[in-house]
Amino acid sequence: MRSAMAQYRIGQAILSPEQPDFDQMLGSAYNSRLRPICQCVGDPGVPMYIVQINGRFWLKRMPNTGRQHAIGCASWEMPEEFSGRSDLYGSGLTYDEDKIKLRLSFPLSRRGSQAPPAAAKSSTDKPSVQADIKRLTLRSLLHYLWDEAGLTKWPGKSTKRNWAFVNESLTIAADGKTVKQGDLQHYLYLPEPWIKEHREEIAGRRRERFAATSGSDGKNAHQLLLLIAEVKEIKQAGIGFSTVLFHLPDCSFIMDQKLHERLLRHFGREVRMWTGKSPGHIMIAATFSVSPEGSPQFEEVSLMFVSEEWIPYENVYELALIQKLVADKRSFLRLLRYNRPSDAPMPAFLLTDHGNEPVALYVIDAEFSLDDRQVEAAASASKYEYWVWSSRTHAGAVPTLPAPLPPTGTSAATASHRDPLSTQSSISNMPTLSGGSVPPVNQPSAAAANPAETGAHMSLDAGDPLEVGGR
Repeated sequence: MRSAMAQYRIGQAILSPEQPDFDQMLGSAYNSRLRPICQCVGDPGVPMYIVQINGRFWLKRMPNTGRQHAIGCASWEMPEEFSGRSDLYGSGLTYDEDKIKLRLSFPLSRRGSQAPPAAAKSSTDKPSVQADIKRLTLRSLLHYLWDEAGLTKWPGKSTKRNWAFVNESLTIAADGKTVKQGDLQHYLYLPEPWIKEHREEIAGRRRERFAATSGSDGKNAHQLLLLIAEVKEIKQAGIGFSTVLFHLPDCSFIMDQKLHERLLRHFGREVRMWTGKSPGHIMIAATFSVSPEGSPQFEEVSLMFVSEEWIPYENVYELALIQKLVADKRSFLRLLRYNRPSDAPMPAFLLTDHGNEPVALYVIDAEFSLDDRQVEAAASASKYEYWVWSSRTHAGAVPTLPAPLPPTGTSAATASHRDPLSTQSSISNMPTLSGGSVPPVNQPSAAAANPAETGAHMSLDAGDPLEVGGR
């Protein structure tokens, strides 16, 4: 799906993704090394660039240009102070020429029979003063990829998202990202969308992928893979537990007793919500090893709840607000904490359909120790309009929200330039073109200083029967 109002310039020509020959022209622009110019704010426009991933062409926003786009544009970037991602710039997130380098707080290899690392602190705990707070944990890496995939943005119109779309969006988001050991995509494993008629081919590709990591690297170090998937159930199996994932009905992941105990201890609230049949999906981010027999076993695990629209939430109030915003066809952006603790005041959402500037939406869950006055003080210190919902004083229906307002000035032309299928934070799912004597399109400028243009949930290591529902 593409926005009918999205327009891009190649030389003197103005093109729209709705044109039947748009994809062909996109390939020509890529091969000719032409620069796409987004017209969301009129002339002279905002430069972008094109990449080729898995045989398809995709549009990426140039580094440090997100705030130059109109608020209704798919490439618009939120004010940095609102997201926990800004805490990681220059440490967990840095530029390395034309790639973004990610520094992780967890390993992607394990030597010999080395035990899994100790459990990371739960995000509900206050962070300790240590260097790792500036690195990406499993939770913050999941947040980062969700942001980069555009899955935190909602366009304000009816649309459908499924695992096939999420899978593709995350694959695109991982492109151009590196870790210490190499390209992130080399380690990332996303289950293929399950098609019964193709089950043998799918299983064969999975076995081939697992087999490539089941041995050592010659230095007695076993490579780990990074899984992102939707959990169907966790059930006792022998001396440990078996984790069954959607789209992997013929392959279960082993979770040992100690990891299961930590899962219950660190994610007890999430598990209670899960067994309560909350709507949506529960996502798992985990590192895992593969035995010589081909059996995958978890090393570290993080969980995140997402709504039916695949938008992350941390409590029932945030879920209720998502449902209200979606039902009212509002455009909004979900903000994620990354490494910030739960008692750090920050908005949960930004309304992006209230004029030319966002409105910060704060949600206070009374179960946590966050004081209403702290939130009010933090919100009032910002230059942006804000709205606060505290469950301590109003635990019922969602309070009245700021009404939608049309944008004014040059950004008014992009009021309908919002599309969840094309809203990667730095990667838009809309191919695009550009031209003239502008710099080559195939890579961004290496002069970018930091990844400020890229955007639920705790991490722990590797057990009462636990069976938890899926969708």
